Amino acid sequence: MISMQVLAEAHVQALSLIDWVIVAVFLLGSMCVGLIFTKKASQNISSFFVSGRSLPWYVCAMAWVASGFASDTPLWVSARVRENGIQDVWVYWAPLIGFGLGAVLFARLWRRLGVITDVEVLENRYSGKLAPILRFWEGGSKAIFFCPLIIGWVVKAMEVIAREAMGLPEEYRVVTTAIVVGLGLVMCMAAGLWGVVATGTIQFILATIGTILLAIMSVRYVGGLDAMVEQLSAMKDWPGHTLDIAPSIGSGATQMSVWNAIGIFFIFWWGAAYCGDYAAQRILACKDSKNSSYCVLFTSILYFPIMAWPWVIVALCSMIVFPDLADHDSAYPKMMVTVLGPGLRGVLVAALIAAFISTVTTLFNWGGSYVVNDLYKRFIVRDATTKHYVNVSRIATLFMAILGGVISCMADSIGQLLQICWVIIPGVIVVGMMRWLWWRLNTAGDLAGTVTAWVFGFALLLFKVFDVPARKILNLDPEIEFSTDGDLLGARMIFLTAIVIIVSVTVSLLGKPNDIEHLKKFVKKSRPPKFLWRPVIDQMDIEYHSPETFWRTMLSWALAVISVGSLVFAIGKLLLGEPMLGLGCLAIFVISTLWVVMRIKEDFKHEQEEMQHDVDADIVV
Repeated sequence: MISMQVLAEAHVQALSLIDWVIVAVFLLGSMCVGLIFTKKASQNISSFFVSGRSLPWYVCAMAWVASGFASDTPLWVSARVRENGIQDVWVYWAPLIGFGLGAVLFARLWRRLGVITDVEVLENRYSGKLAPILRFWEGGSKAIFFCPLIIGWVVKAMEVIAREAMGLPEEYRVVTTAIVVGLGLVMCMAAGLWGVVATGTIQFILATIGTILLAIMSVRYVGGLDAMVEQLSAMKDWPGHTLDIAPSIGSGATQMSVWNAIGIFFIFWWGAAYCGDYAAQRILACKDSKNSSYCVLFTSILYFPIMAWPWVIVALCSMIVFPDLADHDSAYPKMMVTVLGPGLRGVLVAALIAAFISTVTTLFNWGGSYVVNDLYKRFIVRDATTKHYVNVSRIATLFMAILGGVISCMADSIGQLLQICWVIIPGVIVVGMMRWLWWRLNTAGDLAGTVTAWVFGFALLLFKVFDVPARKILNLDPEIEFSTDGDLLGARMIFLTAIVIIVSVTVSLLGKPNDIEHLKKFVKKSRPPKFLWRPVIDQMDIEYHSPETFWRTMLSWALAVISVGSLVFAIGKLLLGEPMLGLGCLAIFVISTLWVVMRIKEDFKHEQEEMQHDVDADIVV
């Protein structure tokens, strides 16, 4: 009998003329939509980098999801499903824990400050001569290293799309990728974040329709949902044959180790909660702090359950169609060209290109904001005209594209660099969170913690200086390397994060607190939770109110996590043959979502009253 894989490969064909027409129309249409906003973006750097702080929550959320989608994400999620089953997708789903806290706390703190970048917050938070140095260090490292690294990785993924989905020969892949990047770059340079968000919203709609359509067609190709479940359950040699959604934790070959479970479910999501980097840019572009809270909540609902499940379904179907495929990353685009006919295939390719363009233009604009706002305008040319800074912003956008292109040419080393970031970034993030959560952290403690994260991180991962003591402390086998073993990723996160916290706290306590008057201004503007900043608030001459009390924040956070998490299980159970359990989870989703939305409304009712009180007080003075 001829296998389904042989039949599928026999039907694989290159894009037809109509597919190319659809892709071309999409690219040109996106360009035109983005360029409409050129005039708005040219007003000043606030308009160029944060859309004049005027975006409603739903527009910002849809564009955020489009940029977070990227072209590599469905490939990566599909590969994880094929390797270890649905439970392995929790590496993707775990940050929903952080998004919940971001929605009810950190997003509104960022937006209240009204800055352009997350790095600019440093001089709002700290006083003294070290504050500008810290801003220069963090802005420079993000602009020159971190952002181009992500650009390079995303560009590398586009080559897989060009190979598997578009069927292009090797000699045309780089040229095609360069053309797509170039079109996005032109739009981004002209229209700034306005163009990125406008095109991102359209790209989100197209990408969502495309991914759901592919999932439906994939299920039809294998005979329906029941046939899919039956065939997958019969694959006893495949780790995911039970179709369990909950993470599998243990010492088995395909299970998540206890160390990694601790790292992923207790540390990894801190970055999502902190809402820094390009997430901060989207939050800062919202109309107000209320819109920023809704934006983060809506983004998490769209990104984790709704966007992910179509990718998972396609991956499950690919196990039936291509059971012996060695290159798991290519499964998703292979399914595209297998199950879709002319026209539909063009829509899906356009959807993946949409995700790619949305991501790279976001990264171009985000990285450029550091170059202009935190380096050039702050330290090089401080009193130029608005037109001058807008022009420099466009040059900085081009600069980011060039840096990302250089790193993409170093494709073989990118995977290693990303593994390094998985360990180092949580250490950096914990310092960022301490800026908001501990009033006593001073500039020296912040800088010491950040530098420690990078120095100890490289010593741990590249020079392996902690392998020997770790073997003794953790009682590891002699052949296991603490610095590289996959099951010890969480242990490395815990180790580095603990070192960073110890260094930051120690240096801060040994030094003097920041100037109290400077801290009062920061508190008055950002309104952090009172229980965390009481020593500063007690010295303020105003009646202080913050809606983020401890227990209120904890309950709202729990409701936000339950909301998104229950929808993940609801969709999964409904699709995989447990409808009653799925409907129960769906009911929990509806109730928890309505509850957390009501609480957010109440939070900002109190905040608006407090802000009006402050305005009235200023008028009297």
